[in-house]
Amino acid sequence: MNKAQTDSIPETPPTPEEERAARHLRMLARTAEIHMEVMEATRTEAVEAPQPGVDYGQRVSVIAKSLRLTLLLEQKFAGQRAERRKAAAKREAAQEDWHALRVKLAVLAASYESSKDAEEVDRRSTEVCERVEQPEVAELIEASRAEVAVAAL
Repeated sequence: MNKAQTDSIPETPPTPEEERAARHLRMLARTAEIHMEVMEATRTEAVEAPQPGVDYGQRVSVIAKSLRLTLLLEQKFAGQRAERRKAAAKREAAQEDWHALRVKLAVLAASYESSKDAEEVDRRSTEVCERVEQPEVAELIEASRAEVAVAAL
């Protein structure tokens, strides 16, 4: 198995909010394209067949301002979307950390209850802490429900 396959994150279906955000970003991108088309058409008209009394500079200025606002909105919207993704990733990482800590505490509690004296408690606690850091045990903890991981350990 190559590194690309092992590092891949399973794709979760997008939430309705994510779908709506993606649609809005596509709409803003299309709006920017339309602005550019109108600006090019205005330029072509101004150069090839100017109409008397039409202020092409003013027309281009209005289109350019509208385009800038559209691009700023698109940038702001994309930034908010990225922030939401980062926050979701942080929440997911915190849940994984909590899961591992919960398993570790449960195993430590079980080793404490089954120990006869303080020396045995220290020995078992050290052993548990070392064991849960091993890659294969960490994978077991990550892949299993807490109850299953505790029973296996």
